[in-house]
Parts: sequence; structure tokens; C-alpha cells
Amino acid sequence: MNENNEAPQESSAKEKSGKLSFKEKFSVGTGGLPIFLGNNSVNALAMPFYNMILGVPTAMLGIALMIPRIWDAFTDPFMGSFSDNFRSKFGRRRPFILLGALLMGLTFGAIWMVPVGWGNHAKVAWFIVTNLLFYTSFTIFSVPFISLTYEMSPDYDERTSIQGFVTFWSKTGELLYQAVIPLATMLVTWKFASSQVQGIQIVTAIYAALGMAVFGSLPAIFGKERYYELNIREQKGKKEPFWKTAGIAFQNKPFAILCGLSICTMFAGMFASCMDYYLLVYYMFEGNVAAGSFWKLIVTIGYATMGFVGIPIIVGLCKKATKVRALQFVYLLMMINAVLRWFIYQPGNQFWIWLDPLTGGLFWIGIGTVMQAMIADVCDDDELRRGHRNEGMFGALFGLSTKLAIAIAWAFAGILLGMIGFDAALEAAQSPETFMGMRLSMCIGAAVPALICFIVMKFYPLTKEKAEENRKKLEEIRGEV
Repeated sequence: MNENNEAPQESSAKEKSGKLSFKEKFSVGTGGLPIFLGNNSVNALAMPFYNMILGVPTAMLGIALMIPRIWDAFTDPFMGSFSDNFRSKFGRRRPFILLGALLMGLTFGAIWMVPVGWGNHAKVAWFIVTNLLFYTSFTIFSVPFISLTYEMSPDYDERTSIQGFVTFWSKTGELLYQAVIPLATMLVTWKFASSQVQGIQIVTAIYAALGMAVFGSLPAIFGKERYYELNIREQKGKKEPFWKTAGIAFQNKPFAILCGLSICTMFAGMFASCMDYYLLVYYMFEGNVAAGSFWKLIVTIGYATMGFVGIPIIVGLCKKATKVRALQFVYLLMMINAVLRWFIYQPGNQFWIWLDPLTGGLFWIGIGTVMQAMIADVCDDDELRRGHRNEGMFGALFGLSTKLAIAIAWAFAGILLGMIGFDAALEAAQSPETFMGMRLSMCIGAAVPALICFIVMKFYPLTKEKAEENRKKLEEIRGEV
């Protein structure tokens, strides 16, 4: 890592204006790839691998999915506090970004190396233990990385641009994360793997090495911590207690609203993503995992493509209007998408499936670009109130809300599938009531949270004008003109 922190960079007029080079934004943005893979790959692959292929019951697997994600969520604030108060010649974020990326690469592949001859309880135990190791590594990487993106620029619009680069790499991850089973099937067909399980193990090892270890290391090498020296001056050698910092963070009204929005948004998106996978495999393709996974990949590619197209659209909308208006636009599309899904996910309708990503493809941009840029504004608001920056704590607590929503969504999906009578052994012979329950829950579970979020956004207090006013006051206090 370069020892090129704040003092030299802060002297330039360009950086004081908040404008950053394309190279730095692009390089730091690569961290969005391991962030997406870390947040989604385990959840996306666990059900088809452990349930559809290895036969672990959905209810048991749903609980197993929830436990590591709750651990991950609650370790985030501790990592955020530790990162905020850490001191080294390389800064307070970059050492952990590098360490976490390498550990993610080592632990992700282990999740899928479970001995296939074990019983269900032993398989679940393996899954939980390896997941705990992986998500601990993910916390070490993700919290400092997200904090770094908050402190890269003080400019309201440039913050959205930074998160746009992160989202670009997240969308690259979205292109890849559902491709594991199709790629594994290709390896078996070409005789590079002896079974589908071995093919999955090979593909996930490649994802771990390149997508997590290599791309996750780049932000540590090319990123700059512009508020490191400022943080030292503001703290004056003192370290704030963890619980005090966490409590104060939730007292910030804009931040509390964003956390609530994150929970609703992520629950809607992840729950629907789980249910549409099961409808594809069992309702539309009569229990054919390979065919259902192929069309799930098509849907995922469509979402990623719309994401790439939508990044400049949403970033431009944030600049021309506001971040609040941009989020409301995303929620409106999510409600339309929930209604269309009722008609799309039926047997024989796979060629209309492009309507799903067309209307729902901006979902991740709302979370990954707009909300993250709004958290950076919250950090300014908090510094103005308290005279101290805590990007790590805010990023970690926001991540906690997001990850709790993911954990709850997948656990709820697993439990609900059991409650409505789903049985993987029956393949396509599920009862009509089961399929009806799956379709209703997919649509309602996405529409209702989106409607709630759309209404709540009307009461969000940290407007663009307020954020720019906060920046001006902070620069006057610091002596920056």
C-alpha cells in the first residue's frame, strides 16, 4: 500500500473542490465486486446447492442461512468503531481492506467443500461454521471499504458519482453470481469436473480468488484516506466508547430513516429473488434445476444490464433533481415490477421474463448508489453536531440494517416455503395451493415494502440544500475555504 495519505493531497485545489480523478474512482470502485459477491453469493447458491442438490430441508437451511448473517450484521458496528479509532502509517481503513479481501478469498470456497456423504445435520453444521468464518472476513473488508467511499469527497454530487463506480462493479458481480451452476454444468459437460458438485467447487474457488481476493485488494492500494489527519485532530487522542457512538448514530433522524428504508428495500428485493428462483425451477420448468438456474441467470443478466444502463440515469437524476426524488422513482418502479411478476412467472411465459429486469433493474442502484451517497451526507451532519467524524460506525450500522433484512428475508422464505407445503422431493408435483402461495408472497412481499418506502421518503429531512449548507459550515470551522 502507498503511504500517500492526507496532507499532500489535501493541498491541491482540485481535491478541495471535492473532484476526484477517474483512475481513483474506478480503482476504489472495484471493491463493489467483492461487496456484491459477499452479500449475495452465499444466499443465492445455498438453496440450490444444499437443498436442491444435497437435499437439506428448506426450513433447516433457512435458519442456517440466518445465523451467519446475524453474526455478520452485529460484528459490523464493532469493526466500524475499531476502524474509526485505528492508527497506522497506512491509515485507518486500508490495512483492513487488504486483510479482509485476502481472508474472504481463503474462506469462501470452503463453504462448498462439504462432504456429500454426510447427514443433513452435519452438512448444516459445516455450512454454519464455514459461513461464520467467511462473514467475519467479509466484515473486516466491507466496513472499512464502505467507510473509505464516504470520506473520498465532500461534494454532494461527487459522492453520488463515487457510489456510481462502486455500483458499476456491483453490477459486474450481479452478472456473475447466478452463473455458478450453469458454469459448473459446462465443466461437467466438457469433462473438467466429474460431477455437478465438483464443478460448483471449482467455480466458487475461482470466484474467491479473483472476485474477492484480487479485486478486493485494489481499493487498499489505490484509495486515499482524506479525513485521516482531520480525524486525529478532532479526536485529540481520545477514543469514543463503542456503545456511546452507536447510540448517538441512531439519534440522527436522517440516518435512522435510511436504516428503516434499507431494511424494507432489502427485504423486498431478496425475498422476491428467492421466491422467483423456486417458481422458475418448480413451477415453470417442472423441477428441472439446470433449466430453472439457466433462466435465473438470464434474469440476473437482465438485472445487471439494466443496472449498467441505469447508473448514469440515476446519477444524472440525483444531480438534476435530488437523491430523494431518485429514490422515489426507484420505489415506484419496484411497485410496478411486483405487479408484473404475477403475470410473468407462469409456465410458458419465460420469453416475457425480460419485463422483470426492465422494471426492477434499478433496485440495487437505489441501495448501492443513492443511499450510500446519502450516508456520506449524514456523516457531515453528524460531524457538524458533534465535532467528530465516524464514517466507520455509520457505515457499519447501515450495513447491519441491510444484512439483518437479508437474513430475515432468506430465513422467512425458507420457513414460508415449508408452511405453504413446498417439498423439493415432489419436484413439479407441488399442490396448486403451494404454487399460488409462492406467487402471492413473491408479489406482495415486494410491493408492500416499496410502497412504505415511497411514502417515508416524503419526510426525509436532509435535503440537497441542507447537505450543501452543512459542508460550507464545516469548511468554515476547519479553516478550509
